Amino acid sequence: MLKRMIKKILRRMLGLTKGGRNLRYGCSIYSKMQYNCEGSKADFVIRNRHRLWVADPRKGKVAQLTSLIQEIEIEPVENDSFFYSIDWFKTLPSKNIIFDNYTVDYQNVISSSLGEKKRFLINKENDFSANLISLINALHDYYVRMCNLGSNNRICDKSINAVGSLFERPAHTFFEGLQRILFVNQFLWQTGHRLNGLGHLDWILIELYRNDIKEKRMTEKQAHKYIKDFFQALHVYFHIKSNVLLGDTGQIIILGGMTEEGKYTYNELTELFIKVSMELKLPDPKVLLRCSYKMPDELLGLALKCISTGIGAPFISNDDAVIPALISYGYDAADAYKYATAACWEPLIPDCSCDQCNVALFNFVAPFMEMVNSSEFNNVGSIYELLDIYGKYLSQYTEKVLKPFVALQFEEDPLLSLLSDTAMEKQQDITQGGAKYQNLGLTSVGMGTVVNSILNIRDIVFTERRYTLQELNTIRQQNFEKDEVLRLHLKKRMPCYGCDDIEVINLTKQIMDMASKEFDKYRTKSGGRFKLGLSAPSYVDAGKDTEASFDGRKSGEPFSVHISASNALPTTELLHFAMQLDYTDNRVNGNVIDFIVSPDALNKNFNKYLLLLKAGLKGGIFQLQMNVVSSDTLIAARTNPEMFPDLVVRVWGFSAYFNDLPDEYKQVLIERALESEKAS
Repeated sequence: MLKRMIKKILRRMLGLTKGGRNLRYGCSIYSKMQYNCEGSKADFVIRNRHRLWVADPRKGKVAQLTSLIQEIEIEPVENDSFFYSIDWFKTLPSKNIIFDNYTVDYQNVISSSLGEKKRFLINKENDFSANLISLINALHDYYVRMCNLGSNNRICDKSINAVGSLFERPAHTFFEGLQRILFVNQFLWQTGHRLNGLGHLDWILIELYRNDIKEKRMTEKQAHKYIKDFFQALHVYFHIKSNVLLGDTGQIIILGGMTEEGKYTYNELTELFIKVSMELKLPDPKVLLRCSYKMPDELLGLALKCISTGIGAPFISNDDAVIPALISYGYDAADAYKYATAACWEPLIPDCSCDQCNVALFNFVAPFMEMVNSSEFNNVGSIYELLDIYGKYLSQYTEKVLKPFVALQFEEDPLLSLLSDTAMEKQQDITQGGAKYQNLGLTSVGMGTVVNSILNIRDIVFTERRYTLQELNTIRQQNFEKDEVLRLHLKKRMPCYGCDDIEVINLTKQIMDMASKEFDKYRTKSGGRFKLGLSAPSYVDAGKDTEASFDGRKSGEPFSVHISASNALPTTELLHFAMQLDYTDNRVNGNVIDFIVSPDALNKNFNKYLLLLKAGLKGGIFQLQMNVVSSDTLIAARTNPEMFPDLVVRVWGFSAYFNDLPDEYKQVLIERALESEKAS
């Protein structure tokens, strides 16, 4: 107890002194920057001590922001077209959780100006407006510093003028639009926001693009080059931007989609962004295509052609399922049709929401294991009684997971407030009442393990009567070490989760219904709701902490990935399974079908896979991602990584270089590829 108190006091003292803050921050960023560093953590901190800087936490948030903007060094990345600079050695302190994992509405940056915002704020006599005016002035001072550096620091006049226009008027050119997005984006990263989405860029930029082409200010070839340079500027810092694994940056570009008028809308830029992604084959930034069965086959074919390169993009989000689900949850229709996504796939509303879609993990297996290790489990007399008891433990687990977030308070966020029309109109910080929606989302793992475990218990204990419940549980508790034959039987049992089987589907829906009802019992501090989905990034880590289960999974092994099958299963069957699940109300926080197909199988059956995707969209799948890679390639890349430096794979909701992944993720991909090849 005394040791904890002393550590707490020391941490507080370090946070209040300038040297202490800088030291702690230097240690924290070493792990992000060590890929490009030599020496130990101590060497890194000592070598960069003159560059490290953290704002004084005793000052107000805007005072912290303005002092940060004054302190940061301007060091633009090497790029033929654009200015983009982040000084990773300087940051802001935070008492609460930073509101991130979000997509700014960059329409705000394109069709308006900071000068217009300043004129609007001057007429408001309150602290909120005064603070945002101070922030605008600080950003303008940064622009003046850019002008003073000019070409002496790799900043071209065109970039300087484009940034300067942000303070005067709406954007006039396609180049200005892209440069403004980069300028704002760099300050999101600079101020500690993580997982920053890029928004609906084809819709936002198309008018500027068409005007430039019409007025002959730009050719299609020049636009292609600008987008390439835009991608490459965002990609430069991807190691440092990454959250949990390398590549996990949240830099998602949204393309295409249904409008409120019932029309699927895409344009020249939709195709151009996909083509640039296909050409560069970078894992980051990522492309997400909002799809519909009403979309042209040519565009879906282009998307599949891009996916076939192996980069795992574009991610497919089905507007025909997602938008009605968002409306059923409580979003206004006009807002639902404008949805973007958080870092991976979780739908959210840009500009007017303060939705944090990934506050915690919901592990369906955790309450199941509590149940099977309880005294009442061995006395269960039927599968119906088992489900009733699981429901009780699920309720207790839900309370334990959600209660800490009922009173969640985000850090004050003047920068995001400045970029939100809703916050500006309400004259309140976006995290403190300035948003229209303030919901919290959780991702989930383990549904497949629970479903398969229940089905195995039903068959082996209650139908076939090969074991008593206590005998089967004892074998499981011993990690199946004395009965490998039984473990393999449990693991390979069919039908399983992901199969187009009425009992599997109904059981999955029943468990999801149970969780949905439990989630609806809780509200956030601001009156918002909780939401969940059938997909999560934690299938490896959550599995490490979980003992053996009745699906034949050994202790510490990963769970299945998103909506997928652990056994060899035709893709057609997996899609039909997913079509029949319920994604309405609070079950909207990402529901991702995930499968692997070999390049050979896709190339030989390209039109069939195209028809399959089209059928999936019409049938009501929610979202979909796929890896196009063979097990042979993955095995060879793990054995000889130097021969595959550019091999990109799709991980949980992002793409990454295969060589950058921890070995357990490589193993999951290899095993899944092998199972997929069996099915095909």
